[in-house]
Amino acid sequence: MTATTTTEPQPWATLTLHFRREPAQDPQEISDRSEALAAILAEDPRVSGVETRDPTTLGATSPEPEIILYTAPEALIGLRESAQHLSEELGLHLDATADIRTDDDWRDSWKRFYSPMIFGDGALLLRPSWIPRRPGDPERELVLDPGRAFGTGQHESTRLCMELLVEISARGGVASSPHAALDLGCGSGILALTAALLFPGLGRLVAADNDPEATETAAENAALNPTGPVLEVITGTLEAVPGDFDLMLANIRPSVLIPIAAELVARLRTSGHLILSGILNEEADAVAAPYLAAGLRELRRRSEGEWTALLFVRSGAAA
Repeated sequence: MTATTTTEPQPWATLTLHFRREPAQDPQEISDRSEALAAILAEDPRVSGVETRDPTTLGATSPEPEIILYTAPEALIGLRESAQHLSEELGLHLDATADIRTDDDWRDSWKRFYSPMIFGDGALLLRPSWIPRRPGDPERELVLDPGRAFGTGQHESTRLCMELLVEISARGGVASSPHAALDLGCGSGILALTAALLFPGLGRLVAADNDPEATETAAENAALNPTGPVLEVITGTLEAVPGDFDLMLANIRPSVLIPIAAELVARLRTSGHLILSGILNEEADAVAAPYLAAGLRELRRRSEGEWTALLFVRSGAAA
């Protein structure tokens, strides 16, 4: 007799965030800020997928918005704490309900919340690996799966950076021909890899982050998406990165962007471009101020939802 073995399904978990509306709160404000919270949490490395529901969603049971986070059981406690902290920052009141499942239907269900994205009217395709190319998709593509580090293109701050990169590449001339680029706070490396696709003349490409897991993930993604120049991955802050650059990207919160303004500007070459993101709309002026004071010129301010990205140029480049 031959013994057979069966593999028990590994447990999977969800954390459902139920939002409460206080008497003085505007329902639209709750909806907008819950969407912002969902976008932030979608980039958390502990989150495999995010589902959002509101009263118009089929099967919705609450008059207020809800967010369902797909995760692993061991991540529930920490994820609940993070969600609570972020919701307080956004002025939201929530209750959280955890559920652990072992059925296979849930194992890959989070994948349906990720879909291909096209940037710049067909300039670039971003898709997860489990979704094949479709007829008519842009030739230039970046294949990147949700993983352990921030940066899948789901968050507005990342999308804004990518759209600004497409804008720069489409302008032609000096602007579209940087020789050296830096992605500071690189997370998954998505912006550095986007720059590699859009600017084939790059001779140097650097991705830096002070989180070792982020730089490890960036290196893995670079191996899946070969770039023209070899991607230099550096674990550390700006001080650990040698040299200066024609193109710099920093998708980081203002608490970091504002103090390093002078140092970032000092690393930007004449006619070089700097993209800053990770900025809530109401924070944009405060972030821009030290960069303008350091001699940069603001070319573009682009917003989506609650978030804004800023594009600067150092004197010497055409508007």
